Amino acid sequence: MGFSLPFRYNSPTFQVFLVGFICFCCPGMFNALTGMGGAGKSSTESVNNAQTALSVTFTVCSLLGAPIYNIFGHRVIIPAALCYVLYVGSFLTDSDAFTIATGAILGIGAGFLWTAQAGIMMSYPNESEKGKAFSIFWMIFNLGATIGAAIPLGNNWDNTTTSSVNIGTYIGLCKVVRSDGTQVSLHKFSNWKREAIEVLKLFMNWRMLILIPMFAGSNWFYTYQFQVYNGGGYFNLRARSLNNMLYWLFQIVGGGFFGWMLDLKALGGRRQRAIIGNTFVLVICVALWIGAIFIQKNFTYESAKLLPIPDKVDVYSPGYAGMAVEYAFFGFMDSVYQGFIYWLMGTMTNDTERAARYGGFYKTIQNAFAAVAAQLDAQHIPFMTQLIIVFVVNVVGILLAYVVCFTVPNVTVEEIDNLQGVEGAETVVGGRLEDEALPHKLDLNEKEFM
Repeated sequence: MGFSLPFRYNSPTFQVFLVGFICFCCPGMFNALTGMGGAGKSSTESVNNAQTALSVTFTVCSLLGAPIYNIFGHRVIIPAALCYVLYVGSFLTDSDAFTIATGAILGIGAGFLWTAQAGIMMSYPNESEKGKAFSIFWMIFNLGATIGAAIPLGNNWDNTTTSSVNIGTYIGLCKVVRSDGTQVSLHKFSNWKREAIEVLKLFMNWRMLILIPMFAGSNWFYTYQFQVYNGGGYFNLRARSLNNMLYWLFQIVGGGFFGWMLDLKALGGRRQRAIIGNTFVLVICVALWIGAIFIQKNFTYESAKLLPIPDKVDVYSPGYAGMAVEYAFFGFMDSVYQGFIYWLMGTMTNDTERAARYGGFYKTIQNAFAAVAAQLDAQHIPFMTQLIIVFVVNVVGILLAYVVCFTVPNVTVEEIDNLQGVEGAETVVGGRLEDEALPHKLDLNEKEFM
């Protein structure tokens, strides 16, 4: 008798798991550090400048990421992920210039990594399991951040006399077949001319254009959450560390719950689930930003800077529990906000090449505006002003997303012109070639050519 594994290496679920594990090890640990506020340093200025450099190169390389992925394939993932190690290692030095330089290098790797991740996560699963795919990826990815956040929490629990983490913290961080038997679309090798044309087409895709404000807000809130709320000087290091771990723990909760909800057929067809999902994200964002306004009234940039370390908010301070819950649900909000974006883009295509381009476009917009947010904080724009700006950006983006939600088809039908063994364009229905599809099981009235 032969030995059989309880899973298939070539299943979409396992492939998504592998990408999630890579992000567990690298971006997950990076997130644990940045969530501390100031990357664990007492000052956020050098980190804001490094984040700006990162965002600029991330923006450019996200747009280039899809062509790189479509030409060279999955082999770009590992070297791209290792850029995170270099960035975290830069905090072992006292050189702000080196940290900023490694931030720029990280942006290059991150652009390539996250574009590949988007292409895999959005295109490999069946249409009915795209929420599940996001849940698997997001939970594994943020488990890395949660475990990573536990390291500085443990290392610095008794550190109530300084605002910077100890050095040990940085050292510690240092062919697919779906379940229904159909193959993920296999492409011919792409080329630079084709990719340049396809990337330019993204700027004429009305769905991508109308989602720009939502994309813009998806990392904009990181600057406020990490550098202002948690890193603005109001909390002591122990409280910042616990906040950070709760943030990433609630990312896991949010990702698991929301991905399951988006696949729940009891809520209706995909269009209905899109509208329900968008409304859920809107309610969560509005509730949390209103709550943040009341907390933000307690401190400004100037007052927090002058606050002596013994007077900063500690885990045992009155009122800390409510502020910790707010920060934990910031993590929940991030998971449902970004999860909905990925799921919504996943309703637009089942094609790996196209999904990578959509993901690259999303990351391009996301990081261009993240650079703006980082510089607002670097210029010491009043904390309350930063909060109101991100509040407005998020609400406007979510409201505009309803326009796209109302066009979500129950089955995605698209023309793909670069498949192996096929001359010209081929119609793909629900991720399957048209002659492999089961028309009697599809609601053809809901089909839509993308």
